[in-house]
Amino acid sequence: MTSLTEVRTSEVIVKQYQYKLKAYMGILTSLVTVQLLGLLFSLNGVGFLSTGTLGLDLSIKYYSADMIIIFTFFWGFMSALLMTTKAYREDDFAFITNRFSSNMSSVAFIATASVIGGLTAIMAGFLLRVVVYFILGNKEVIGTGLASGPLAFTTGLLAMILLVFLFSSLGYLAGIIVQVHRVFVILLPVLFFGGLQYLSSTENWNLPAFLYEFYFQESFFLLFAAKVVASAALVFTIALWISDQLEVKK
Repeated sequence: MTSLTEVRTSEVIVKQYQYKLKAYMGILTSLVTVQLLGLLFSLNGVGFLSTGTLGLDLSIKYYSADMIIIFTFFWGFMSALLMTTKAYREDDFAFITNRFSSNMSSVAFIATASVIGGLTAIMAGFLLRVVVYFILGNKEVIGTGLASGPLAFTTGLLAMILLVFLFSSLGYLAGIIVQVHRVFVILLPVLFFGGLQYLSSTENWNLPAFLYEFYFQESFFLLFAAKVVASAALVFTIALWISDQLEVKK
């Protein structure tokens, strides 16, 4: 039988989650701005090829939605990080709460935002193709890498949602770590980029290449999903543990 404490905690989490859906609309509306910026950058193209022979000139320009995806990942990371700041944490004071319920409602909101971010990123990719078609006018447009059916579209959408959730979990962890001491505002980027540069230059093991292959080169979707979900769960667990330690100290 569920105890009254557990019932009250779950109720508080649900109420906080519902509150955050309304209070954090700015995070969701900023997604539109970020993805539009990604769309504008994508219009420059990602590659150009020009060749000619026997009086025939051929020019090929490549377009990709990669910038929209990257911008969406960045949005997820920064949005989750901002949710750990004092201004956002004070919103929980409207409820009888603790760090656990606050964090769990935040994770639920991040999951919802990841679904929206993943869906709009995929839709923005289709919008890019429409915009490019009208920009080029009567020039021939050849689509490559398009979803070949409902199954391919669904797996692509789910993969995008999961990756946004993973990057958001990293942002949330970074924000929680900064709460430990303000020095981490400077120290975390230095350690991240410095460590990344060092590990990418080692002869025996290239961490960025390993991570890219581990996540993005996985061809079996269920295994990919398991990797991402397990990684995000681990990151959030670490963030919640650090947050609990902060509450104990206070």
